[in-house]
Amino acid sequence: MRLRLLTIVVAAAVMPAAAGAQDYSIAFTHFGPLNSDIFIADREGAGAVPFLPHPSLDYNPSVSPDGRWILFTSERGGSADIYRAHLDGSGLERLTDAPAFDDQAALSPDGTTLAFVSSRSGNADIWLLDLRTRQTRNVTSHPAGDFRPAWSPDGRRLAFSSDRDSTHPRLFFGVGHSTEVYVVELGGGRVRRLTHASGASGTPSWCRTAAASSATPRHSRRAGRWRRARHPPDRPGSWKWTWRRGSCT
Repeated sequence: MRLRLLTIVVAAAVMPAAAGAQDYSIAFTHFGPLNSDIFIADREGAGAVPFLPHPSLDYNPSVSPDGRWILFTSERGGSADIYRAHLDGSGLERLTDAPAFDDQAALSPDGTTLAFVSSRSGNADIWLLDLRTRQTRNVTSHPAGDFRPAWSPDGRRLAFSSDRDSTHPRLFFGVGHSTEVYVVELGGGRVRRLTHASGASGTPSWCRTAAASSATPRHSRRAGRWRRARHPPDRPGSWKWTWRRGSCT
């Protein structure tokens, strides 16, 4: 079962089963013969059950920071939009409603803002949706493709992958660009490039480092972590990112 789970998982998210509990649940996308649906299983991959099965395509699940919601992309409304529902399937809510392609949802640490990828600007940019006012804004606004937003723990930055600096040629049936990891400051829009792998670096996530109140983005291409430190050490507000091999601790 474990081997089969690895072959069918397209996007997966892990959530605590309950506040303070030691057990976890996994939400993942399963490609069936005619459809893709989201399933929920225990942390061993056993007991998988469908989550809101529908004849249309459902994919790319993520979990809210408080573990109460599963966010996912669905085409059940006629276009690819972002939805959310509780783990038991109740409270289904459509969060975006546009003819564009909306995907790759990530909820902010305080649960008030949705980051997602959308083609509504004519290409793939990262957008924010204020869940209280329903106002949206484009936070990357670049002619290249920006993907896989990941919130910093303080909610002030987003890490994401992009092919904006790729020098690789486009292919006939797809894009041969390389992707790198970037961070955008939501307060001022400043974008910083973090990786220079000239390959496929993407799907960033954040981990806490040994330093108090420090969090760094990591990406799935190489095992290791980025560490932020003052540089020079005596200059306030000056930081340097360094890559360290090994897992996040």
